[in-house]
Amino acid sequence: MYEDNDFDALEILQEQWSDPEELRKIFNQFKKDYEAFYGRAKISLIVEKAIKDADLLFEKLFELSGDESGKNLSEFFKPLYNKEAGNLFDLQQLKGYGMLWNSFLRIYAIRYGKSYVITGGAIKLTEKMNDRSHTKTELYKLNLVRDYLKEFGKEAEFVFLDI
Repeated sequence: MYEDNDFDALEILQEQWSDPEELRKIFNQFKKDYEAFYGRAKISLIVEKAIKDADLLFEKLFELSGDESGKNLSEFFKPLYNKEAGNLFDLQQLKGYGMLWNSFLRIYAIRYGKSYVITGGAIKLTEKMNDRSHTKTELYKLNLVRDYLKEFGKEAEFVFLDI
């Protein structure tokens, strides 16, 4: 578990993406990024869209997680790096998109056998993850978890890392 927190990465995202005040802060902070990518819009409408998209995203994710083969989740998650499209491999870094057209929501995971380790998520409003600190942090977490699983392999204990 996250230190001083009883939630895992997915629950934290659910909480953040359903909180209008938290979303309002994010979209005010990154308003220029939003407008450059999506055009001008009222913050209240952007927040409503984010909450609706998050609800649909989590419904879909929980629906797909019931399939123990991991097949449906493999269709949901795409390689983080577009050049890996069509290639599936263990410890691959992945991204999942929100359900609405042109979504800015992302969930990040690592493919681990037939399972997926969710590392976090972000509201992505720039082309590259290295362009903003919050998406750069998500990239760091992806690398950290991948490297942990690579090092400890089958002996890896699933604990929620404080990252």
